[in-house]
Amino acid sequence: MGCRIALPWVKCALLGLASLAASCSSAGRPPQGSAAAIVAAEHIEVVDNFGAADLEQRFQDVAKRISPCVVAISATESTIDTESTLRSDELNPEKLAGLLETVDRTVGTGFIVDADGYILTNDHVVANAEQLWVTTDSHKVYPAIVVGTDPRADLAVLKIPASHLPVAHFANGVAHRGQWTVAIGNPYGLAGGGEMSVSVGVISAMNRSLPRLSGKEDRLYSGLIQTTAQINPGNSGGPLFDLNGDVVGINTAVILPQKQTNGIGFAIPSDSHIQRIVGNLKQGREVVYGYLGVRVSGPTPRELREAGLPEDAAGVRIESVEVGSPAASAKLKPGDIITQLDGETIRDSDDFVRLVGMCPVAEPVKAIIFRGAPQDIELKLRARPTPAQTVTHGNQRLRWRGMLLGPIPAGWQGADKKAATSGILVIGVDTKSPLLGDGIKAGAVITSVAGKTIRDLAELQRVINDTPAVECRIQLENTPSVVVSAD
Repeated sequence: MGCRIALPWVKCALLGLASLAASCSSAGRPPQGSAAAIVAAEHIEVVDNFGAADLEQRFQDVAKRISPCVVAISATESTIDTESTLRSDELNPEKLAGLLETVDRTVGTGFIVDADGYILTNDHVVANAEQLWVTTDSHKVYPAIVVGTDPRADLAVLKIPASHLPVAHFANGVAHRGQWTVAIGNPYGLAGGGEMSVSVGVISAMNRSLPRLSGKEDRLYSGLIQTTAQINPGNSGGPLFDLNGDVVGINTAVILPQKQTNGIGFAIPSDSHIQRIVGNLKQGREVVYGYLGVRVSGPTPRELREAGLPEDAAGVRIESVEVGSPAASAKLKPGDIITQLDGETIRDSDDFVRLVGMCPVAEPVKAIIFRGAPQDIELKLRARPTPAQTVTHGNQRLRWRGMLLGPIPAGWQGADKKAATSGILVIGVDTKSPLLGDGIKAGAVITSVAGKTIRDLAELQRVINDTPAVECRIQLENTPSVVVSAD
């Protein structure tokens, strides 16, 4: 639901269902005037004045307080390698729009989760980006880098060269159906110049799944919040707040309006599991998911009886087992019904997939299966293969002055066969870079810029942002000379 734009608006890449079949039926409803209908009505209290003015003021107060935590994201797969693109004091919304008007770009939303400049968004907003910028509600523009991604959860954390920023806080409680929600973001890129858009609604349902979208995008979209707060392409990665101004979800997908339907928005619930993922991504750590190697479905009443379970029991039925998988090693078979995994009761297939992913891979996991009778077994799960596009500390990237820069790999040695101890690695140099004549080449290690020691890309990003271009002198490891270059 990040929105790709080629001016004029040519294409929007949507994360939503292509079509939606719906039917309405009165089956199961008591007829009007029936005893059941009368009894239900007796429990409804009609109030003439429900305090609409107070509610409106509450929406305004929440929007005013939390909008400074929300940013509009602009991403491009092209490279715009000018010094000003990495300096916030040389950028504003108008200049950024001018830089991007000749290239395709993706727009999205994010929100600040750490006062030192860490921003949470959706992975699909930034997955193919070469360069990124964020614009705050107060019209301030910052360059951004990706410090960590989790494609399966569709989450990414960005870093901007700023500190003492307002932070959005996650809600402590569990969201529930009927709860008011406030969505703030950058629909269709309209907030690219600042002034985030606000919409309000309620939580329509919890634990929604989008299996077709999960298969298409190779992500896991289950356990989602469904909301009536208006969400459009460009809102991806933005926060869904409650009336306390706390984040209850990350806006992620939408079924766009059609002739038969209104638009339906979905958000990833910001529960404790998601918060742990965000903590890992801030540190550039890989998020590991468990892998069992089975295909499952919900069991029918007959299949439950055959496995030795009552007809109303919860669990999943194994349909197939992958050869060489942890499930095969544990001798699981088609027809087995799994009711518990790692101490958690399995409600349905979506719940099972989620629980498998959360299981540890370094130690055995206990499970209960039914094969005519209950059996306690131990499973030794493997780590699910990490998608190639996943960003961790080891493959963070920053482009500057025609150089592609990244962290030094563990055990890496330079041309002199000496292991580099600190600094950042020059991975590649553009043939048009002015630094080629100054001795900069692939494999060089930059240890300081503008006289400041550089240990990682976040430090380099901050130094570039805070230092005039003419003062950004580059010191290479084991090289006494200083390379001086300016834009």
